[in-house]
Amino acid sequence: MKNPSRLSLFCVLVPTLIVVFLATLPQLNVWLVKGSAWQGAYVASNYDEVAYSAYTNSIIDGRPRKNDPFVGRDNVEGETLFSIQFVPALVTAWTAKLLGMSTSSVFILLNFLIAIFSSLAIFFLIHGVTGDDRFAAAGVVVVLLFGTAVAFQGELRHMVLGNYLCDFFPFLRRYQPGFAFPLFFVFCLFVYRSLTSEEGRLGVIYAAIAGGVFCVIVFSYFFLWTAAAAWLGVFALLWLLFRPEFRGRSLVRICVTGALALAAIVPFFVLLAGREKKMDDVQLLDLTRAPNLFELPEILGTIVVIGLVWLVRKGRVNSNSPAVLIAAAFAMTSFVLFNQQVLTGRSLQPVHYEIFIANYMILTAAMILLWLFASSTGELSSPKWRRAVVYLGVAAVIWGFVESSATARRNAGYEGLRDDSMAVLKYLHDSEPARPSAAGEYPTVLSTNLMVADFIPTVTSYRSLWNPHTNSAGGVDQKENRELFYRFMYFSGFGEADLARAIDEPLYEVVAALFGGGRALPELGGSGEKITAREKQAEIAKYRDYVSKFDAAHAYSPELKFIIVPAEAEPDLANLDRWYRRDGGQTFGLFRLYRLTRR
Repeated sequence: MKNPSRLSLFCVLVPTLIVVFLATLPQLNVWLVKGSAWQGAYVASNYDEVAYSAYTNSIIDGRPRKNDPFVGRDNVEGETLFSIQFVPALVTAWTAKLLGMSTSSVFILLNFLIAIFSSLAIFFLIHGVTGDDRFAAAGVVVVLLFGTAVAFQGELRHMVLGNYLCDFFPFLRRYQPGFAFPLFFVFCLFVYRSLTSEEGRLGVIYAAIAGGVFCVIVFSYFFLWTAAAAWLGVFALLWLLFRPEFRGRSLVRICVTGALALAAIVPFFVLLAGREKKMDDVQLLDLTRAPNLFELPEILGTIVVIGLVWLVRKGRVNSNSPAVLIAAAFAMTSFVLFNQQVLTGRSLQPVHYEIFIANYMILTAAMILLWLFASSTGELSSPKWRRAVVYLGVAAVIWGFVESSATARRNAGYEGLRDDSMAVLKYLHDSEPARPSAAGEYPTVLSTNLMVADFIPTVTSYRSLWNPHTNSAGGVDQKENRELFYRFMYFSGFGEADLARAIDEPLYEVVAALFGGGRALPELGGSGEKITAREKQAEIAKYRDYVSKFDAAHAYSPELKFIIVPAEAEPDLANLDRWYRRDGGQTFGLFRLYRLTRR
C-alpha cells in the first residue's frame, strides 16, 4: 500500500485543473462563440464584479487610493469601502502594470489564479489534517464545486424556487472574496500546524505566519477576516478545553497569532472610523439582537457536530483529536457568524457569510468528518473506500459542470453584449482620454444601456452619469443616488410608464435606486418590506414632478461630454436635445457615440 503521507503530484494537479476548467468555462464559452471578434471583455460571474474592476482600473490609471470612480472624483474626503479594503485592488493593479495588461485582462488572469490557489489551499489543509492525498483531492472538488448548492444558491435554488441570489461559484467573485479566499484556508492551516507542532520554535513560526496572513485578509475583505477571527476563537477555545496538557504552549502560540491579528484590526477600525458617512446608506446595517439559528450552514453544522459527538461517544475517535477539533471549529463557527448580533446589536448583511465562506467551512468540516468515520472503521485502505472517494469526487465534478455550463449558457448573450461595448469604450479610453479638472473631477458619459453604463469606469476614467453602482463607494447618499437616477431616466427618454413597468417586474436596479437595496433584495438585509401600490405611485409622482421642474442646474451638473446609445434602436433623445447639441456621431458595432456640447 502507498504511504498516505507521501504527496502525489497527480492528486494535486487533477482537481486543480478540473476547478480551473470549470471556473473559466463561461469565459471560454465567450471566446469560442466570438472567436477573432472578441473585443477583450472579461466575463463577470457576479453582479458586483464590475464595481471592483472599476476601482482597480482607477488604480491602474494612477489615481489615488482614496478615489471614487463611480462619481468621478479623486482625493475624496473620507475612506471608502474600496480604499479600506485596498490590498486586492493594489496587488491586482500592480500586476496589471507590471505585465502591461488592461483591467479586463488582469481580471481574466485573476479568475485563473483564484481557482488555482483556492484548490491548492484546500488540498493542503485537508491533507494536513488527514495525511491522505487522494481524499484531499476529492475534498478540493467537493468543497469548491458543491459550495453554491450548500448555500442553496445557483442551479439547486433555481431548480427548486426558480430564482437565485447568486449563481456559478461564489468564491471566484473577483476580487472579493476571490483574492483572500485561499488565504482564509492558508490561515486555518498554519494555525492548525502551529498548535500541533511538537517543536516549540517551529510552532511559534507557524503562529506568526498565520498572524501575517490574517493581516492581509483584514485589508482584503471584511466578511472573510471576521469569519477567520470567529474561527480562530472557536478553534482556540476547543483546543484549550480538550487538550489541557498543552495549554501553556498553546496559549503562547495563540497569543502570537492574536497579537499580529490585533495589529491589523486596530488600524482597520481607524480607517473605518474615517469613512464617508454616506457609505452607511449602502451597507444595510441592521440594529438587532435577535438570534438567527436556522440558516442552512448552521443546520448542516449541527449535523456535523452530532456526527463528531457520535464518533466520540462510540469510542471510535478521541475528543481531543486535532482532526476532531478542527472539524468541530469549522462546523460551529457559523453559529458565531450568524448570531454575533446578540452581543454586538449589529447585523451586517449576513448573507455574505452564507454564500462566501460559511458554506465552504461546512463542507470542509463534513469532509474531515467523513475521513474520521472511515478511519475509525479501518476502511481507509480498502478498495471499497477508495471507490467511494472517487465516486464522491466525480459527483462533485458533475454538479460543478452543471453550475458552470448553466451560467455560461444563461449569460452568454449578456456577456457577448458587454464585449460588444468594448469597441466604443476603448475608443474613449484611447482617443478621447478623460482629463480631471483642477478639483480632481472627471468628465461624464451617459449610456442609455445599464450594462454599458456599469462598465464605463472599468475601461475608461470617465464617470458614468448613473449606473447601478454609483453609490457603492459612498460618494452619494440614497437621496443623491435617486436624483441621478431620475436624470438618467430623463435624458435616456424613459417616461412614467417605463418606470412603472420596471417597478412591477421588478427590475432590481430600478427598485434599488428608488427604495434601497434592502427593499429590492431582502436577502441582503434591511426590512425587506414589499413595495406597495401607494409607494409605487408616489415614486412615479416624484419622477413626474422632477421632470416638470428640470432646469439648467439639473442638466449641467455634472455636464455631459458623450452619450452612448444602441446604433440600431436609438431611444427618444428629445429631452437630451433640449439641453445639448449632438455631433454627427460615430458607430462602433452595436453602439453609437455622440459628442455633446451645451446649447
